[in-house]
Amino acid sequence: MLPEILVQNLHVVFVGTTVSEIADELGMYYVGPKNMFWQMLEFSRLTPTLVVSESDRKALADAKHSGVLNDVYKQFFFEKKESALLKQHIGLTDLNRRLVVANDDGPSAEPTLDDLQKFVKKVEKFKPKIVAFVTKVEIFEKCFKQIYPSANRQRGKQDFLIGGSEVWLLGSTSGRVKDRDALEQVFEDLAERVNVLTKETV
Repeated sequence: MLPEILVQNLHVVFVGTTVSEIADELGMYYVGPKNMFWQMLEFSRLTPTLVVSESDRKALADAKHSGVLNDVYKQFFFEKKESALLKQHIGLTDLNRRLVVANDDGPSAEPTLDDLQKFVKKVEKFKPKIVAFVTKVEIFEKCFKQIYPSANRQRGKQDFLIGGSEVWLLGSTSGRVKDRDALEQVFEDLAERVNVLTKETV
């Protein structure tokens, strides 16, 4: 299971539904074919450069194919990328951290109420300024309506807090996403909001 990237007082923590098999096998989040997460971070200037590039993905896939992608290799790669993210005050986690799944369409991927309650406690403990969900909008609404009745599938800032953290719904960044323009816009909106919040605390 991929470790979380989670420390106190981050600017934004990105939250997926669950850890995918490919991410777990290669040792890094959002490295599935055509997943746009890392591009969106760079596009919106949340990160100054592409933290995980196409050449990184290829190197991981080639290492796996040739049998040299062992735990030491994966740990070294992960820690290097973790350091780059933490410099930008960015964290990563998932709602369902009980198991690794092929994709987030299956019933086993869906977070339980217990998963959600554990997640809320983590947010209250680590106090990020924003928690931003890169989950399918339907999954977000279905999960969070149980504990936050105003949760909905509208992208952007939601009108409830988790602890003291703002909640943003970005939507899935998987290669199957059709509405890239909407995804780019909401990432840009998020980056602007992060800038505002960080200036307020300087």
